[in-house]
Amino acid sequence: MTEPNQETMHHHHLPKRIILVRHGESQGNLDTAAYSTTPDNKIPLTPLGLAQARQAGNHLHKIISDDDNKNWMVYFYVSPYDRTRSTLREIGRSFKRERIIGVREECRVREQDFGNFQVKERMKVIKESRERFGRFFYRFPEGESAADVFDRVSRKMQDQQRYAVHNLFILNEKLLDGQ
Repeated sequence: MTEPNQETMHHHHLPKRIILVRHGESQGNLDTAAYSTTPDNKIPLTPLGLAQARQAGNHLHKIISDDDNKNWMVYFYVSPYDRTRSTLREIGRSFKRERIIGVREECRVREQDFGNFQVKERMKVIKESRERFGRFFYRFPEGESAADVFDRVSRKMQDQQRYAVHNLFILNEKLLDGQ
């Protein structure tokens, strides 16, 4: 009896597409001082950010619906941050309800935690320390390292392989861009 190889065993569980979507423009993108007075997860989208999310939804719908498979479906995972949930609401307007097989708020796909209230002067010193220590393993005070993010996102993606979905969207802030 021959044993199936790893690729054959897991192929039917992989989505056709995994689409990573960053939120639209947020108040924190316009003014980084917002992070020193507002919790990161409460930073809202700007009016431009809402428009960008609507435009992204239209564009993504076109990409998926142009596929040869007329029975396509989508599943959304969204970070619990206000700006990503707002982005999802706007993107979701581009898809008929019967095409959306699920929406789930998922903490494991949120961005790297840089610590509580991020005071600009303090963050500058912290980021300089991170460069000396090493970007991947440096853990931010009251936050996490890029390695921590990698571990939690990897666990999430391993869980995802259990479910067959045509088009999987993951909406987040920024996972590992190292800002």
